[in-house]
Amino acid sequence: MNDASGSNHWQRRWQPLLQQWVIVAATTAARPWSGATEKATQNTLPQHDPDCYLCPGVTRSAGTTNPDYKGAFAFDNDYPTLAAHAPSDENTENILQSFAPAIGRCRVLCWSENHNDTLASLSEEKIVAAVQLWKDEYISLSALDDVKQVLIFENKGVEIGVSNLHPHGQIYATGFVTDTAERMRNAQVTYANAHNGDNLLQAMLASEHVQKSLLVEKNTYWSVIVPYAARFSYETWIIPHRAIKSIADASDAEMHELALCYQRQVRRYDKLFQRSAPNITLLHNAPCDDHKDNQQWCFHLAFHPPLRDKEKLKFLAGFESGSNNIVNPLKPEDAAMVLRELAEAEK
Repeated sequence: MNDASGSNHWQRRWQPLLQQWVIVAATTAARPWSGATEKATQNTLPQHDPDCYLCPGVTRSAGTTNPDYKGAFAFDNDYPTLAAHAPSDENTENILQSFAPAIGRCRVLCWSENHNDTLASLSEEKIVAAVQLWKDEYISLSALDDVKQVLIFENKGVEIGVSNLHPHGQIYATGFVTDTAERMRNAQVTYANAHNGDNLLQAMLASEHVQKSLLVEKNTYWSVIVPYAARFSYETWIIPHRAIKSIADASDAEMHELALCYQRQVRRYDKLFQRSAPNITLLHNAPCDDHKDNQQWCFHLAFHPPLRDKEKLKFLAGFESGSNNIVNPLKPEDAAMVLRELAEAEK
């Protein structure tokens, strides 16, 4: 029996964007647990930390002093993963020892001057400014000749190894298209070619099962869903109601609503996990390498919360690391129901 409602406890579900199977094994959440737990703690942070290299007026370890900024602020990462001017030599002929330059730009995005803020706690004016910073940075970086993709992301929480708790995100503007973006691009153009030009994400959003069982929030311009083949227990995506390739294509009204929608979702996570919730957030904009298949891309924003519940982290151990088939211990329909109830409580 292959029940789309997810009533079975064991299913493989196809993740169409990544072109891989996800195992939904709802019984594993009830296993006896004697491993590590993450107790909810409320860290009291100062409004300004003179030892924090992201706070206004602080001199960073590389010697640059931050301006006395207010609100959203961006600067080049002092210790970048990618080099703006890497050696141009490469060798891709030898399959055993191929190499190429790691060219790109790494940027740090501060959401607020206040060390004790989070995106969930910002005023409407500040959250809108933070999201506008995404767009401004994307437009400027994607215009560079040597940039092929702009990945905007946030790593939040000590649970995922973040060493600085100042509210911030990052950008990697790469001189190549990343593996995940290659998969997503191939998946979307393959779907369009097989379905009379239809857009994969728009078709996913419009499907009856998503609208009935996986929808968390629907507003004027965006919907929040739990993906059918979610890899994380409370993974959600924000999908636009029209197929835009990147946030550069979003109107001012769409950007404003995206900011508020984004904030509502991170606040739901805070309520669900009873803390300032850890999270990995990814903005999946189309690559900017002028490839013809980018025309089939639809922007979406993905939340990957590492917590399975308020005390347990999701670890990728032997089977998942070795197989690349992620096991989700919670049925996506059940996760959507929990998050939808939190959304209803907001009204």
